[in-house]
Amino acid sequence: MSLTAQRLGAAFAPPPALLGTATAAATVVAFAAAQGGFFPSSWRVGSVVLSAFSCLLLLWAPVRRARPTVLLFLPLAAFAALSLVSVSWSADPSASLVDVQRTVLYLVGLAGFALAGEGLVTGVALGAGVVGAWALVERAVTGAHVDPYEGTLLTGPIGYANGLGALAAIGLVVCVGLALQHRRPAYALPLGLFAPVLVLSGSRAGMLAAVLGCGVAAALRLRRRAVAALVVVAASAALTALLSHPPAFLGDRAAYWSAARSTVAVHPFSGSGAGTFGIVHQQAPHARDAHSLYLQALSETGVAGLLLIVAFVAIPLFVAIRSGSVVPAAGLTVFALHAGVDWDWQLPAVTFAALALAADAMRKRSVKSDYPLV
Repeated sequence: MSLTAQRLGAAFAPPPALLGTATAAATVVAFAAAQGGFFPSSWRVGSVVLSAFSCLLLLWAPVRRARPTVLLFLPLAAFAALSLVSVSWSADPSASLVDVQRTVLYLVGLAGFALAGEGLVTGVALGAGVVGAWALVERAVTGAHVDPYEGTLLTGPIGYANGLGALAAIGLVVCVGLALQHRRPAYALPLGLFAPVLVLSGSRAGMLAAVLGCGVAAALRLRRRAVAALVVVAASAALTALLSHPPAFLGDRAAYWSAARSTVAVHPFSGSGAGTFGIVHQQAPHARDAHSLYLQALSETGVAGLLLIVAFVAIPLFVAIRSGSVVPAAGLTVFALHAGVDWDWQLPAVTFAALALAADAMRKRSVKSDYPLV
């Protein structure tokens, strides 16, 4: 890049924290408005917009700002490559090609967050708050309608109660983490928004993940990093046991997870191909996804795919715990656990909130200097 272009970019650059806040908030809200970003049409548009935005950021942000995030790019890029290669043995090559587009979207979004730098945590809280307020206002104006699948649960613009619950849980723990980090109860005021959204969504997994996320935040605030790590490890072990031997009262989820495990038994190393769970298991009730990021990765892309996804989720979480980054660690705990029992990965509105927190965690900077706009 020429010196003139760098000077021009610097002259028109917004404050770094404001840029990061706007980037994270706008991304979360935009995809939430597009039914959570579930459908491929939003991935394509989003990839183009975020790619163009990242190119513009190169005028304002030094590339070195994004370097700490390289460690996070590697497993995600490798997972995208593996998903693309799986087309050669996929049960439905066209479905695999479509599925790769979502992972590419996440790569592009992660690049934008890495370049945006500061203010990402504020953006996650703001974006989740806007979506939560949207859902509550919509309910107040239109009343509760009975949906054939969701009943009267609060779904908001995302259209899926558990997806809204996951986003609300992330927003809730982010606010709790900020209140603990800065020792100012005022930062906890948004709980009056996130708590009712989470309750009305009926997401039990979201509520439990929020409790565990708050526990991680409290442990880190007390500088008990070993305790925070132990909470995450114990919760992960419990999640593994649940996915392996789900109780009958979980209903359809037990069927989804059993279906995923049946594919693993047949194709443990290759999987059935990216994006093919719903095609291979058409007999399962409404089974488009396995309702578990980890089981779906394992059943579609084999052991290698699972290891890459686990690395992608675990690296920023444990970097945040090790560095004592209260807020990213708490929010990423929620995502890591909730994504294990639902299809958060298929909802970019939720996953982008986690990606913003992950990019913030990987910057490895002083926590106190990261949130000047909150």
